[in-house]
Amino acid sequence: MYTGEVSIQCSSCRKRDAVFKRRTSGEKLCRLCLYSSIVKQIRKALHYYKMIKKNSNAAFLIMANKPLLSLAALSVYESAVRDFNIDITVLCFDKYTDCGKISSSIKASNHKLIEVKDRFIARNFIEWLKYGEYMAVKIARESNIEFIAVPLYRDELSILSLFGLLTASRTIFSEGLPIREVNDIKITRPFYYVVSNDMTYLASTSKSIMEIDLNEHKFEEETNFFKHAKAILQNSPELMYSSSKSAELLQSYIFGRSKKCRYCGSYDVSDICSYCERIRKHVDDEEIS
Repeated sequence: MYTGEVSIQCSSCRKRDAVFKRRTSGEKLCRLCLYSSIVKQIRKALHYYKMIKKNSNAAFLIMANKPLLSLAALSVYESAVRDFNIDITVLCFDKYTDCGKISSSIKASNHKLIEVKDRFIARNFIEWLKYGEYMAVKIARESNIEFIAVPLYRDELSILSLFGLLTASRTIFSEGLPIREVNDIKITRPFYYVVSNDMTYLASTSKSIMEIDLNEHKFEEETNFFKHAKAILQNSPELMYSSSKSAELLQSYIFGRSKKCRYCGSYDVSDICSYCERIRKHVDDEEIS
């Protein structure tokens, strides 16, 4: 947030006072212009990577570690896809999130809520992400949903790519990609061009969002590698973008002799990654309501 004593004009509209300074560009923006800019960034990703099409259906994941931020992201995503005339289904995982509060908060939007009665317990964030996508693909097949939107941001996706490289894991590296396909279902990252700090500010200054009392599930990586790597990348946009570029250049080398996991669409040495292999043993009869 911009906290200067002297009011500074928004560098975009030149009408309202700036309230937020972007770390990536240095822009000083009012809240409305920040919101509009994020919507444009989402639309850029949607069009460039073909993450949505008109009159289609999309599923939107509520992230276990950031449910409030997910609700704020859902609101911005709605604005970005308004011209596409799509039906949005919100996926909530009851072991990690109070789905009753999620249902109440989205009631006015008329989105369908699907509540997954979790039996699978994820040991870390990446395993939960794989589980969330696994279940989303399963639900998409049963509900004629073509697109799955996962609210992960540019800095977080860069970390996933780097973590995949450091651990020589094709399937983790794949989580940093903007889009993956499982047959005719596309797992998308519509916030691919958005930095998490920008969305965090929008969420923290939204009265309707902050009035909701939701606990965040803490995973091991959130307090170790991910937390420290995120702080480094957020303080150095150049490093974040150069890391993403390096990962892109290594894709052909990493994926050269890879197969695709038939459950999550990630690259791996076999047709089912180790994460989905473990998840599959627990969720074949998972309850969905």
